[in-house]
Amino acid sequence: MELARASSSGNACTCAVTEYLFHDRDDFIIHVDYFPLDELKKQFEELLRAHRDYQSLPRNSRGRDEDDEDNSNGRGLQRKADLARETLRASFRERLEQAPTVLSSMPFGHAVETMVEWASQLLPRQGGQESFSTVEGCSSRLRELSSESDDSLPNGGSRTCWPFIQKLRVYLRAYILSKGLIIADLPGLRDLNSARKAITERYVRQCHQILVVARIDRAITDESIKEIFELASRANLSKIDVICTRSEEIQMREARHDWPAERATIEEMQRVIDADTEEINSLGEEIVEYEQDLPDLTREEELQLMRLQQDYHRAEKSRETHEFELLRHIVKLRNDKVSDRLREEYRNHPIATTLKIFCVSNKIYWENREKPATAALPYLKMSGILELRRYCIGIVAESRLRATREFIKDEIPAFLGSVELWVEAGSGNASAERKQRILDAVSAVQRELDELTSPVSQLNDVSRTLGEEFNSQIHLRMGQSGPQWTVDARRASLYWQGWSHPSYTAFCSNYGEHSTAKMGYHCWNEEAMEGMKSDMSAVWDSFAVDLEAHLERINGVVIQAFDKVLRVVLSTGTNEPGAANNTRSAMRTLAATLRHRKDLTLYGIEKAGESFHSELSSLRTDAFSSIRTAFIGKLMENTYHAANMEYGSGSDRRRKDLITGKFGSPSLFNDHRHDCKEKFRDIARGLQDKVNEIVNQQVGLIEADLQMLRDENVMLESERDPEFRRRVGAEVERVKGEVDRIGRVVEDVS
Repeated sequence: MELARASSSGNACTCAVTEYLFHDRDDFIIHVDYFPLDELKKQFEELLRAHRDYQSLPRNSRGRDEDDEDNSNGRGLQRKADLARETLRASFRERLEQAPTVLSSMPFGHAVETMVEWASQLLPRQGGQESFSTVEGCSSRLRELSSESDDSLPNGGSRTCWPFIQKLRVYLRAYILSKGLIIADLPGLRDLNSARKAITERYVRQCHQILVVARIDRAITDESIKEIFELASRANLSKIDVICTRSEEIQMREARHDWPAERATIEEMQRVIDADTEEINSLGEEIVEYEQDLPDLTREEELQLMRLQQDYHRAEKSRETHEFELLRHIVKLRNDKVSDRLREEYRNHPIATTLKIFCVSNKIYWENREKPATAALPYLKMSGILELRRYCIGIVAESRLRATREFIKDEIPAFLGSVELWVEAGSGNASAERKQRILDAVSAVQRELDELTSPVSQLNDVSRTLGEEFNSQIHLRMGQSGPQWTVDARRASLYWQGWSHPSYTAFCSNYGEHSTAKMGYHCWNEEAMEGMKSDMSAVWDSFAVDLEAHLERINGVVIQAFDKVLRVVLSTGTNEPGAANNTRSAMRTLAATLRHRKDLTLYGIEKAGESFHSELSSLRTDAFSSIRTAFIGKLMENTYHAANMEYGSGSDRRRKDLITGKFGSPSLFNDHRHDCKEKFRDIARGLQDKVNEIVNQQVGLIEADLQMLRDENVMLESERDPEFRRRVGAEVERVKGEVDRIGRVVEDVS
């Protein structure tokens, strides 16, 4: 099915984050999340300022910078003004026609409040969720909601919704989504709309896998790919791959010039095709001659005509096969060339060793997918879509396989162990002395479990211990070094103050990160926090090592507690030669179940640790990266916005005072330090909650097993129906054998 719009025009195809999720139904659901009004107000301010700033320029200087050495700023102003005009007209077409002064002469604050009021009137009527019975209806509505369609341009006929939309969620039944994968289509990082760009940056950081899509003929120089790789370097992102589209768009006759080393092979393959064509034409002429005299043909001539027709079809099939082989050969040559060039282009990037490149053709896929399997398969393979689909499914397959392995290896056997304990509770009469021995063992096990989960257990001290490490190593150092970092940041901002008004304005409007021919590339946030990054890099590395040691101690506490419990259980009923078989059997079953519970606990803690490490990596990015969605970027957001709102006489001075004042204020790094502490506290508490949940869940299940061994009513229930107990026991043994068999299969797969 084809839902998302693919366009070769200059407009952005996607204007809102669009998630595709699985549901096991035949219909299609679109859920819309809108921007809150305060966020829309900020966008309206930026859009209106961009429009008015450009309109205020003298006509002979529009599209040019005041500084003749660099006119890129003026062109940037024009692009942003065009975007502002189109966006606002897409939002409020009819209202702007009735009140045109909103864009031109109405006082700025009043104009913005007017648009906020209009938005508040429009948003409630647009609903939150819509259902469609056909893919065509869903696709059409999705284009209306998420794309800058022609309707949003000045000559369009109706207002579109996309300027108000923050995120779309599309629920559908699709095989590629059925394994837990969620696919998100994002606006580009080069989007001129700063709000959409920030949303994309924020969303990209949350993704497990990023696939950058570019046309194959532009991929090597594509700026979107460069932007993503630059973001990956600064935000510590590691899982990025590239999809090159339209791999079928090749000039066949030019191919021998494009690949001189393959010229002989290509020319030979073309000669075979030409020979097939000549044969087809020759046979066609003969067939026409026979068909002209069809009523008068003799029996022998009719047979000859049939042979000619058969030869004609064979020749057509031969040409089709040879044309396919030539296309596949040239497509592969181009795919390999582009892939090699991309790897060369990004060879020094941290993710170069894991970079995967997929060259795909939607056209080849859709034109051949309905053919019989044997005829379609070669084309579908050549399209690259099958390989890409396998890879996407494989993204979640590893974690699912791991969870399946744990389920088969430990969860099912632990459950079967509990059932087996019930069976064995009624399998024979034990003496009072032996019953007491079991009860004593159960009490000893319970004491160990109570100690493991008690408020004074080391497991309940995880978040406090980690917090103390953060305070002593990170928070304290930040507090001591903050004044010097403020001096460094102010010094950097004073250097930018010497820039010309147009250059400074251009950098402000791009939130401090921009490049011009005159000034080159600069990222103000990065330059301002350079001292902090330099000071804290080694400190954070040492801190991370110490945290790892604390996490290892969590495992140690769990292993020690379970080992004590197992020693108690295994010693019960085995010290005396005359111990009853049912006592030994129950204790062996309990011990086996405890081993599975131990592994499940350690597995859960391992997953919690992985999540903790992922969040800690994200915190490091927030703390020390210059990107807009990191802490410094967020803390500077309102200052950049305020600077962008300045206009008129003296605006250059006021703009520079705002930026320098914020970077030179002690509050910047104080607030940064506070944000770091709060985020780490949340992460540590999250780990604590997960560890407690995992341990308490497994301990609760163990306590249920212990209750079966101590409760007389359970024993009587098990003894009451020996035949039922026998059948349950036999079924447990059968299932155990089946689980062992499945486990071996899963191990072979992995």
